[in-house]
Amino acid sequence: MIKLFAPRIGSLFLAGLCSLLTACSDDNNPDGDGFTPQSFDVAGKVEKGPFVSGSTITVQPMDARLQASGQMYASTIQDDAGNFSFGSQTFDTPYAELTANGYFFNEVEGNLSAGTLNLRALADLSDAATVNVNILTHLKYQRIASLMKGGQDFTEANRQSQEELMSAFGLQKYAGTDASRFSITAGNEEAGALIAVSSLLIVGRSEAELTEYLARLCREFGQDGAFSAETREQMKSDREKLAKQLSSIRKNVIARYETLGTTVEVKELARFFDWDDDGTAGNETLQEGESISLETTHLDVPNEGGVYHIGINSPVPLFTTPPPDSGSGPNDQLTTETFFDRIYEDYPDADISLTKEIDGSTLTIEVARLDSRYEKTATVTLYDARGNEAGQVSVTQEGNGDTSVPLLGEDGQAAVSAVAMNLAKGFSMLNRIEQYYHFNPAGGDLVSRYVTPESPDVADGWRHFYSAINQTLLFKKAEAERLNVYGDLFNTFSALCYYSMAVMWGDLPYLTQSAASDNLYIGRTAADEILNRLKQDLTAAIASDALQEKRNESLGTANDFFFLSKDVARVLLADIHLYQHHHAEAAGLLSKVIDKGYYSLDASDYSNPASIENLAGSSEIIFALRNETVTRSNSVTITTPPFIPLLNYTDVILSYAECLYKDGDETAARYWLDQVISAKGLAASPAADVLAQITNVRKQLMLYSVGQFAYLKRNGIAAQEYGVESYRTLLPIPQWEIDSNPAIKQNPGYGR
Repeated sequence: MIKLFAPRIGSLFLAGLCSLLTACSDDNNPDGDGFTPQSFDVAGKVEKGPFVSGSTITVQPMDARLQASGQMYASTIQDDAGNFSFGSQTFDTPYAELTANGYFFNEVEGNLSAGTLNLRALADLSDAATVNVNILTHLKYQRIASLMKGGQDFTEANRQSQEELMSAFGLQKYAGTDASRFSITAGNEEAGALIAVSSLLIVGRSEAELTEYLARLCREFGQDGAFSAETREQMKSDREKLAKQLSSIRKNVIARYETLGTTVEVKELARFFDWDDDGTAGNETLQEGESISLETTHLDVPNEGGVYHIGINSPVPLFTTPPPDSGSGPNDQLTTETFFDRIYEDYPDADISLTKEIDGSTLTIEVARLDSRYEKTATVTLYDARGNEAGQVSVTQEGNGDTSVPLLGEDGQAAVSAVAMNLAKGFSMLNRIEQYYHFNPAGGDLVSRYVTPESPDVADGWRHFYSAINQTLLFKKAEAERLNVYGDLFNTFSALCYYSMAVMWGDLPYLTQSAASDNLYIGRTAADEILNRLKQDLTAAIASDALQEKRNESLGTANDFFFLSKDVARVLLADIHLYQHHHAEAAGLLSKVIDKGYYSLDASDYSNPASIENLAGSSEIIFALRNETVTRSNSVTITTPPFIPLLNYTDVILSYAECLYKDGDETAARYWLDQVISAKGLAASPAADVLAQITNVRKQLMLYSVGQFAYLKRNGIAAQEYGVESYRTLLPIPQWEIDSNPAIKQNPGYGR
């Protein structure tokens, strides 16, 4: 170590004179305080973040009035952790000034500084020869000097400045430990406080700007033991700027010391800031091991609402809304995926309406009447002063079954139109595929040529059905978060898709929530399991009043299309029962459709495109889809007419006759079969067997109506009628789906 002597003779003379005078009166004590010169091993750390190796540091002995003695010892930082040591040096007084200058680690930016910084500290070496130099010791320096000029001794001045400085940052709980003993590597509460203050002062500032800012802070604090109102506002602004960076600062510090071969613990930094400006940091957020408790975390509320009082036990103040600029947002009501702002026509969106207030240790929640057909759920979130979620109360409110079902608004109509478009395209692909099978005996190899894993018709049908299902689920979720009155309608549309797909493809990926079609990584659910779920949904839909007892209209407006009648659900449910060979159940449903009298047989021929063009005026149509006319010429002509008569009265009567026949009532079955033959002007079938006659009539009438495939499959005659191998009674899964979804296996017979 280098010992430097001051070159000014006058200073040495004065110092010598003082020594002489003192020696005459105080037993050779140079400062008159009874101190005997002794050696100290002065060491410590310089930390902003840590100063880097090679930074300079000096220690200068001071007398009891903080006047320099004329001696100075110089050294350098030994490593990148900021450690220094002067070795054993003799001091005539216990007081010393330490000054460090160098580059440092910027904990906010996570890198080394581009410029140097000066930091100082005052210490009483007789109290501790290990002295850490940091932002806090630097801020105290002028305040200690100012108080000593006012007559206090070093110990009093240091204690007061420590208390004032810690209080200025709301950290008064750490005032009992001198700032010169704070160190980042300690991993304790004081270390967290040091990192927090250090980060607060440098955030958004260059090294030059930090130097200028520190000079201002030292001047203000040195004079008043507090910061000016302007400075406090600046610190508040910097604090909010720092708020979202605390986690990264903590990681930066840990990572820096890891590169130096040292493991340090860093406390959660949020608790070292006075976020609510009440003068105390850390009382706004829960500390480690702390928690809040609520008298209850769930309320069941009747439809008319009510007022509820819930006791709170919390070690920190709680709020029902997060403070401004906390980065948190209100979460006290169910949020929506808002693709649909105007679901309903001239009808207000209804959600749980509530107010909440905390008074002392009581949370009061007042819930208004709910204008919703079904129950709704909301969440009241409690926040600490930092905006962190501290607790929640869920609120479930009973619906009002008398709430009317509103018509679709602008966004609702657009959503339904998108579903209708995909349904039309999906069913048109299925009908086209059914035509390949129908004409296969005449066309030779239509099925093997056009029904393959790579077939565009197969791929498009699959894609459009899942698009319709996905759109339905998305719309269903958004509407459920408002009035929640369309659920049974959505379920009926989904059943329409899944039943038709299960007939054609067998086991399917079954979606219960919306998902992007290119991210559908779920396996196949057994067809029977899917059909059983659909039966539950359709049974509930028939029982609900979302579907009405009326003649169904699907070829008019979006509202006409969407508001299905109970007969649509009945026919679909009957088709599923038929497919599962539950003939009595199917017959009961179909007889209700017949008995309602909304539909009647006419001359409509669903194998004649000219007849289908007049479909809109038919008394037979239960549910139909509009579609663009597409014609494909092969060895036979494949046509998609402008309407797809998906559910029609002819099919209802023929299915009813099939049920009666299967249950042994051949006379009644033949009666209903003859009704169709007569209405369509067909020649009586020479076949003696009623089922064979039904098959013959269907082949003559149902070419352009999806459903013939299901009829032949449930009666075990599809492969025979179509002239195909039995495995082809299931369609192949599109190859692109197999390639993109490892959870899906190809149907037997179609593997590469």
